Amino acid sequence: MSKKVLLIVISFGLIATYLGLLGNARWGDSTPPEISLEQPFELVGPTTPLVVRIHDTETGLRDVSIRIIHNLETFVLTDQDFPSEGWLTIGGGTEHEFTLTTIPYANPELPRRQGQAQLIITARDYSWRNLFEGNSQRLEQDFTPQFTPPRVELISPPATIVQGGSAVVRYRVIPDVPTHGVKIGEAFFPGFPAPDKAGMFALVAFPYNAPLNTPIQIIADDGFGNSAMLDVDFRIKPQFWRTRPIQITDAFIRKTVPSILAQTPELSSKNDLLADFLLVNDTLRTMNNQTISDLAKRSRPELLWKGAFRQLSGSQVEASFADHRQYLYNGKVVDVQDHLGFDLAVTKHYPVEASNNGQVLFAGYLGIYGNTIILDHGYGLLSLYAHLSSIDVKVGDAVTIGQPIGKSGTTGLAGGDHLHFSLILHGEQVNPTEWWDPFWVKTRIKDQLGLPSLTKASDATPEPEPPSKEFGPTAAPTP
Repeated sequence: MSKKVLLIVISFGLIATYLGLLGNARWGDSTPPEISLEQPFELVGPTTPLVVRIHDTETGLRDVSIRIIHNLETFVLTDQDFPSEGWLTIGGGTEHEFTLTTIPYANPELPRRQGQAQLIITARDYSWRNLFEGNSQRLEQDFTPQFTPPRVELISPPATIVQGGSAVVRYRVIPDVPTHGVKIGEAFFPGFPAPDKAGMFALVAFPYNAPLNTPIQIIADDGFGNSAMLDVDFRIKPQFWRTRPIQITDAFIRKTVPSILAQTPELSSKNDLLADFLLVNDTLRTMNNQTISDLAKRSRPELLWKGAFRQLSGSQVEASFADHRQYLYNGKVVDVQDHLGFDLAVTKHYPVEASNNGQVLFAGYLGIYGNTIILDHGYGLLSLYAHLSSIDVKVGDAVTIGQPIGKSGTTGLAGGDHLHFSLILHGEQVNPTEWWDPFWVKTRIKDQLGLPSLTKASDATPEPEPPSKEFGPTAAPTP
């Protein structure tokens, strides 16, 4: 056999081998593309996302079509063809994966109206099967459009809300929706079914530093982008907070700040006394307060407390709620912060009692607050006990009013032995003096929630002596 003939034979053999491989790849691909919806698409509103994933592992995607048929009208979300490596290539298509993420009803061309609707997705690959048309896959999904917003009705507003104070707002949402509550400025207070089963309620706090004209709104959202909002005109009673100078010394910084930074791996010393103090007093304070806000989201949706809250027995007030503090270092103001709580002092290592029934939500070290206990009283209401020398409870423990939970101390940013006590409502610090008042608790909270059984004489808890009205000097800074 001549070399020329041999070369022709080898060439034909290679061509036949390639055509065999090509046919095996193209004809052998009998698997259609896979179509999947990555998120539920059954109840669909204005903001419901559509996330489609189409995958073909063999000859690759040829084309994809995604349409919505709504009241017999067809709306194209995408019609896309994909390139091929060539008709006689083994690889087929260049694309094996397609993902579409869109919000269909954000498109103004797709009308927002009720009626029957269907999502239709088709996809083909570059297989030679089906007379070279390829393998095809089709997904049909019926869905229900949701474009009717909920209705919000006010049942009973509080007569007055005090700056830094708390209140109950009663309202109704029709139909039931997953998200509802009261918004005051940037603060949001989620709602819950009322104990008397008459609509919903929200425990709210008017932020101590919010302007008197801050909007108060009841909001509701069905989770599909249909929302309702009702402006409520409440009477806001202004409060005026004190401004107090706080002297900072190198000795105080050396005594408090290094130990705080040692237990705060997120922050590093700047090797400068004043810089380290500002790092703790400002940056760490913000971080700690965010932690407290996050903990409030874990509050149980039930009433755990009973009766008025208690001030630490026998204690004197050394600093009160919302004192505006100017921190002086070498005669100059170097920082300003608001003291959101009460500093209560008795004697060193004095037993600290639970201010009401609740459950331990946090028990550990918390930056500027030092050794800290946070109790959950339900529906977003927390109490905080800071600067403790010792902690006698653990997370998850149930406690009762008056139960010893730790001892006062000087941990954290404290200049002397005392208890820093705060009340927090859904992340907003509130003035404890209201909650220490049995008459206020009964008339402004319990009666508003329709809980007369909790105010019977047989249920009453003996009240300690009223909080001291005397404000003594604060010897050194505390949070």
